[in-house]
Amino acid sequence: MHIQHRKKYLVIATVLLVLAACGLTTEQIAKEKFDRANKLYGQEQFNDAKVVLDSIIEHTPKEIEYVARANDLLRTIKIGEQERNLAFFDSALVKKEEELKVLMKNFTLSDEYGEKQILIHHRQKPQNAYNRTYLRAHLDMEGDFYISSRYVGNKYINHNKIKVYNEGQLVLSEEVAEDGFDNRKFEDQGTFWEVVNYKNGDDNGIIDFIAQNVNKPLKVHFMGKGNSYIVMEKFDKEAISDGYEISFVLKDIAKIKKEMTNVRQELDRLR
Repeated sequence: MHIQHRKKYLVIATVLLVLAACGLTTEQIAKEKFDRANKLYGQEQFNDAKVVLDSIIEHTPKEIEYVARANDLLRTIKIGEQERNLAFFDSALVKKEEELKVLMKNFTLSDEYGEKQILIHHRQKPQNAYNRTYLRAHLDMEGDFYISSRYVGNKYINHNKIKVYNEGQLVLSEEVAEDGFDNRKFEDQGTFWEVVNYKNGDDNGIIDFIAQNVNKPLKVHFMGKGNSYIVMEKFDKEAISDGYEISFVLKDIAKIKKEMTNVRQELDRLR
């Protein structure tokens, strides 16, 4: 039990002893406590009112009338709490959805690139980035986010990690072993492609670094048996930075909606 509540229960127990010493019956004690709880409720001191009401139920259980009235008022208080919670979450959801709308201006929801719907920056659609070397943002509607390094050239470099750097600052990813899925490569008529996915933290802070340095001329070193270097395009940095922020907003929205569902279920139970 919370320390503050323990103190309140001690106070209530002391009051009970005093009232009993004054010769009051348990019915009179229950009535006085209920009147006090009702006054606290009217003053919007809901937690204090709940403590007093709980004490009626616990300490004078044989006073059926006041136990019933205490339970009714407790339910009323709890319904009010849940209604206020619902209003709070509804307001928070509106704000988050407005925030999402602004961030989504350069993203498209698409089901063209796999079984699952994804959010993709319009400048990073495959048809717009087929023959270039860059870092791509990957994002779905659940807020799952990661980046990939995508190399294209006239030979394989067999890269398995990347370094992003600028003016003495650098971040180096984890090494991703070639497995045909998260590190794969293919060739078509003398053009060579390599794709490495940095999932589950394998970016090693590169996403954060890009998000914090969007306005700086960031370079990327594709590292493997061979090497390749690029200066990041502004829209690629924005795709990663905005996509990263969108991922948090989407997860916040999902949490808020879950809380709202829980509150509605509790209201249904109380009513």
